Amino acid sequence: MHRILRTSVNSLLAALLGFSLMAPSTLGAQTKKPSDSPDQKEYSAYVLTMDKIHRLADATKELKEWQEKNPQAAKEMDENQAGDAASLSEQAKLFDSKFPAGSAILKKHGFATREYLLALYAYIQSVTIVSMKKSGQLSDPSKVEGVVNSANLALVEKNWDEIQKLNDSFNGGSDK
Repeated sequence: MHRILRTSVNSLLAALLGFSLMAPSTLGAQTKKPSDSPDQKEYSAYVLTMDKIHRLADATKELKEWQEKNPQAAKEMDENQAGDAASLSEQAKLFDSKFPAGSAILKKHGFATREYLLALYAYIQSVTIVSMKKSGQLSDPSKVEGVVNSANLALVEKNWDEIQKLNDSFNGGSDK
């Protein structure tokens, strides 16, 4: 797996603090149409900006730090996994009710929990697809039509070097 893809996915999943609020996988999503799931429609329609990506990175780093300082909360998050079966709204509601300190971190960075999850999923999907394209693993880009917002793909491609630096910073590497 491409290093940047691995870094971004691992970092962003760690940001969910073991909560396992995973979007349908990009590869699995290739076989589904956005109409199969209301949440998938939202993921594919959500529009990222570099400002949102920077705020997402900042919120993610702070959530990760909070988890490291609160191992009991991290353990509770592992025990309260919502998984793919829960809708986006259910995942956000569960996170907000069980982990108000985590929700406060998101709000500090301008996100309601639900929007943070939407942004995170859109980001992961976009970075994964661009990484696959760059490494030659995605020979037919039409397979992702309707799965991810084409504007997000263009944004990630245009800002690839900056995106790589942000991904590295999630893991304690250089700051932005």
